[in-house]
Amino acid sequence: MLFRSTLRAVRLTTPLKLDGQIDEAVYGEVHPISGFIQSEPKEGAPGTEKTEVWVFFDDDNFYVSARIWESQPDALIVNEMRRDGANMMENDSFAFILDTFHDRRNGYIFIMNQAGGKTDGQVTNERTYSRDWNTVWDLKVARFDQGYMIETAIPFKSLRYLQGREQVWGVILARQDWWKNESSYLEPIPRAAGLQGSFRMSLASSLVGIEPPGTGLNLDIKPYVRSEEHTSELQSHVRISYAV
Repeated sequence: MLFRSTLRAVRLTTPLKLDGQIDEAVYGEVHPISGFIQSEPKEGAPGTEKTEVWVFFDDDNFYVSARIWESQPDALIVNEMRRDGANMMENDSFAFILDTFHDRRNGYIFIMNQAGGKTDGQVTNERTYSRDWNTVWDLKVARFDQGYMIETAIPFKSLRYLQGREQVWGVILARQDWWKNESSYLEPIPRAAGLQGSFRMSLASSLVGIEPPGTGLNLDIKPYVRSEEHTSELQSHVRISYAV
C-alpha cells in the first residue's frame, strides 16, 4: 500500500511581507517541507538538489514559499518573463498544484521561474491542462548565492473550494531542472507520467489545517453611458458568478 504525505498549513497572525526574502522569523519557527524524489532520470531516487517549502495562510491569503537550492546557479535555463509565456514549460522552475475540492482529479497549477516569470492554469481529470484559466496572485523572487527564493500569495477569493471552516486540500509540489534533465516531486511520481506528472492529483499529498473564509458572491459592475438621438441612458453591465 502506498502512503502519501500529510502536510499542515500554518496560520499567520500578520500577513507575510512579500519580497522574495526567506528571512522572517516564521521561517525559522516552522520546519520546511523537503525531501523531494526524482521522477526523471532516476525514478524513486532522492532529488539531487535541495528544496525547502513552507505553506501558510491568514484570513485573506494562501501562501507558498520556497528556497530552491542549486549546485550550479549559473547553469539554470531561464528565458521567460512573460505571464503565461509559451517557454515557461521549458524553463527551470518550481510549481505547486492545488486540489481545493480534494477530488483527486482536478487542480489549479502555479508555475514560476528564477526570473519572476509565472504561469497559471487548470488541470482537469489528471490529463487536460488549460492556460486559459487566470487568476489574481502575487509572486516575488530573490536570488542567493546557491539558488533562488520564492514567495507567493494567492487571495482566497481567487480560488474556488468547498464550504466549511476546516478543510483538506490536495497539493503537489514539483521542480524542474532542465539544465540537468531532472524532474522531482515531494511524492513519488512515475517516470512514465513524463511532463504530466504534475497533473497526477490522485498521487498528491494531503494538505490539512486550511481554514479559508466562507465562499460568497463574486460581483463585477461595469457602468457606462450611451447616448442615442438626444437620449441619454445609464446602463450597468453586471457579471455574477457563484463560488461553490
